[in-house]
Amino acid sequence: MTQNDLTVFRERLASDWLPSFCEAPHRNYPLEGFKPESIEKLSAHDAHWFIKAIELNLVSQQHGCFIAPLSQAKEQIFWEGSKNTNPRPITLWLEPVITIGALAVLHETYGWPEDKLGAQSKTWAFDLVGYGNTAEEESMVCEVKKTKAEVDTLIALMKNYTNTNMEEIPPNGKERNAYKKVIGIRTTWPRLFWALGPAGYGYLYHVKRSGEYQFELIECGMDYLHFQQN
Repeated sequence: MTQNDLTVFRERLASDWLPSFCEAPHRNYPLEGFKPESIEKLSAHDAHWFIKAIELNLVSQQHGCFIAPLSQAKEQIFWEGSKNTNPRPITLWLEPVITIGALAVLHETYGWPEDKLGAQSKTWAFDLVGYGNTAEEESMVCEVKKTKAEVDTLIALMKNYTNTNMEEIPPNGKERNAYKKVIGIRTTWPRLFWALGPAGYGYLYHVKRSGEYQFELIECGMDYLHFQQN
């Protein structure tokens, strides 16, 4: 991954993805509303893998939104600001860019077939899913965060809840988000949980079930992310 990956990303964004997004009939936003400084937070690593996902045809694009074969929703890579500002502010949305790049990482590095990958889980708890024998079996789930600190906070909070079955979801934003991930794991019982941040930062865990709702997150090496045919 080099600075050239960021250059290519900027060029493709300006010539293709941004105009496609802004000029969609249901938007019709002025291109001048885009904040180019929002790209500065994107790493060369994530730019590289995002472009790779497109080159490998792991996602298709329409109106600046991307979708993979088993995705439950389209991934929009732009964030829309206030309608009351003219032109409407538009910034690059890092989490979807990282998510789409992770599809390429899973496919090219870890051997996941493209028809086993999708963005957004069926429970809407996770950003990325690797499926098992059927489209109902979530073998690997991944949650994407835009900063390293957010990844670390998510893991710390999730570990507080893995042996707790709360009657009410926590009202606090970060705690609420973390507990929803725990509920998501309890719903589909994936084999692996991947917490992923920018530039490949993150942790991979084996989900070890120990009761009706209890489980442990056991950190494991990235080699465990290789696709396994059941």
